[in-house]
Amino acid sequence: MDKYQIRSWLKDDFSTLAKYLNNKKIWDNCRDSLPYPYSESDAQQFIQFVLSQNEQNNYCIEVNREAAGNIGFTRGTDVERHNAELGYWLAEPYWGKEIMTQMLAQAIDSYFSHTDVIRIYANVYADNIASMRVLEKIGFRKCGIHHNAYFKNGKFFDGHYYELLRADYIRKGIK
Repeated sequence: MDKYQIRSWLKDDFSTLAKYLNNKKIWDNCRDSLPYPYSESDAQQFIQFVLSQNEQNNYCIEVNREAAGNIGFTRGTDVERHNAELGYWLAEPYWGKEIMTQMLAQAIDSYFSHTDVIRIYANVYADNIASMRVLEKIGFRKCGIHHNAYFKNGKFFDGHYYELLRADYIRKGIK
């Protein structure tokens, strides 16, 4: 049985981060700004960035004592400063085991508890049904579909737009 938890990133996590994130199947569902192939140098730069932040915005998903995923929140600016975009990934060997659903709920609970963010949103590529299910299980609602909004791997994709309001999260007792 896999043992897992969310935690802060550690300097020594770079090798397992690179091992698991250097996966085209993961990259195919992320923004192009994520390097691929993903090297240990990329991992070290990411961890240095995360450790330098004033507010915890990234949570390491640890599975069996290895860094095997990330949950990240990118806070909006200006009039959107009380919103955060959610992004996440999990190492392929752990897909389909309900790990992401549980870890995402914990990360959202932590993030809401230490920030003044009132709304978290996520964009999911149309063919990533598993990710949509994860969001729906923890209380996100689909707000709409952005047609041909993303260009990845030489073709256009629809994006499914989800949101979770802090008030709904608390009222429904999701946490």
